[in-house]
Amino acid sequence: MKDPAIVTRSPRRRVDQHKIVARAMRLARDDGLQAVTMRRLADELGTAPMTLYRHIPDRQALLLAMLDEVARGVAWPPPASDPRAEITAVLTAIHDALCRDSWAIGLIVTDKLAGPSIVPALERMFAALRRAGLTPRDSRVAFALLWHYTVGELLDSHMDAPDDPIGRRMVRESDPDAFPTLAAVVAGVPAGPPGDWFPENLQRVLDGLLPPTARHDAG
Repeated sequence: MKDPAIVTRSPRRRVDQHKIVARAMRLARDDGLQAVTMRRLADELGTAPMTLYRHIPDRQALLLAMLDEVARGVAWPPPASDPRAEITAVLTAIHDALCRDSWAIGLIVTDKLAGPSIVPALERMFAALRRAGLTPRDSRVAFALLWHYTVGELLDSHMDAPDDPIGRRMVRESDPDAFPTLAAVVAGVPAGPPGDWFPENLQRVLDGLLPPTARHDAG
């Protein structure tokens, strides 16, 4: 017969940084970034919050590790010799990855966080801009515009939001007699989320950024 003074505890599960980040990613995808707290993670992993701090110093470090995991999971295309094709391929790969992990968009835009695994992609982007004939300064300006377009499109079209938000519905239901041009433009656009205009608008942006000799078809 067991001594009643002896309390049997369930054994704590072994955790490491990889397991912590993987579970945090799952929580963010399933329940949103607000669900990712150290206490919730500890409960999910069957351990104590203090155990997590042995591997991750604080929540910001966890968020950086999660962003780095997103970057490592990007399906990077092989390098292209044509600058326009290279820029298009790299930005499209980033865009597609952030569509899958939309919880990361706010961290990148608002908190200005990024993991080190994104640096090779930045090198490719700037190398392509320089090959296209842009000066170092113009390359920085051009990259800023390309990045702002990419994250702006993600914020507008891929963040968790109603399919028919109030602003879009308000425009669609405006008085056609008072706003005839607006009514004509939106008449053929169905209700719901906007179309996938990222690829064609990216090419429009590149038309304005790249010198004429670099304006090849991106294929």
